[in-house]
Amino acid sequence: MCAAHDEIDQIHETEKAAQQRIEDAQKKARKIHEDTDEEAKMIIEAAEREAKDTATRMLSDIESRKVEIESSVFKETEKTIKKMQDSAQKKRDDAYQAVMKILLKEA
Repeated sequence: MCAAHDEIDQIHETEKAAQQRIEDAQKKARKIHEDTDEEAKMIIEAAEREAKDTATRMLSDIESRKVEIESSVFKETEKTIKKMQDSAQKKRDDAYQAVMKILLKEA
């Protein structure tokens, strides 16, 4: 009987050791899972920061380009207005001269 008890004790010890190994493996698996989740979270956060930085730079570039375009259009508009004013002034002067000639001939 003593041998049977020893075998049963040995089986229990083996089961205990196996259970401990299973628990250790589960702990390691959880740790690996947690570490992987944390690393993935850090990678995602870094990618989000980079995307935001890129978007900010792009918006800044767009705004700069918009200002350049608006400035160029404003300068061209100012030139066109100046030409139109000069033309109108010349036509007014010509009309004034024509009226003066007519009035002077009649007098």
